[in-house]
Amino acid sequence: MNYFIKKIPLLSLVLFLVFFAEGCRKDFSATAEHKASYGWEMYETSDFIKSKEWFANSVLSDDKWKDGYNGLGWSQAKLLELDSVDIENIGSIRSFHRGLSQPKDPWNSTDVHLELLAGLTFAYHAKGKNSDVVKYGNTLIDSTLININPSRWHPWAFSHDSTLNYLDLRITMASSYFALGKFDSTHKHLKVILDSLNSSSLIIKDYSTMKGRLKQARQLDSLQKVLLQK
Repeated sequence: MNYFIKKIPLLSLVLFLVFFAEGCRKDFSATAEHKASYGWEMYETSDFIKSKEWFANSVLSDDKWKDGYNGLGWSQAKLLELDSVDIENIGSIRSFHRGLSQPKDPWNSTDVHLELLAGLTFAYHAKGKNSDVVKYGNTLIDSTLININPSRWHPWAFSHDSTLNYLDLRITMASSYFALGKFDSTHKHLKVILDSLNSSSLIIKDYSTMKGRLKQARQLDSLQKVLLQK
């Protein structure tokens, strides 16, 4: 093999390699996975307009590509393009729901299903739909349970922004439970946050009175500010 290569003039060899490479590029057709992968690169640089375009192209290439809907939903959410499943406008909530119904990619190491659930939890919170926040947030939390007694959960984090994690999910759940008047559930989520942060702050235990609920609301607000800085 080496012998025949040596017999080819160097210029001819270079031209052959150039034309070969050009031919390969022309024959290459980006798959839904390739487009979604590039979409995530754009997302991680905060170019959400371009990431949205790439993810939209991804699901056009393959309308079963779960991660394409995942990225599309997160990009739309960043652009504040929210919607509800009962209207025609397409936005993040609709994209997340479409993604949930698609099959899992066995080769993707990221748990895309959990990211779709997280996306729905945060998007519904932005819409003020607290019952839906609780529904999808609990589904995610239940999916990460690794031990019942004592309760332990896998520390979920968004694979494309590690600063967004289970603590943000918990504070969002606590906020929605408080808005729904379910102060005991608010208490449970705040306790998980305080324990995870190894905080010296004492959890508000008395939330049966107006005074106690006011204290709980202040603790909720304080922890929201702490998590925003992390």
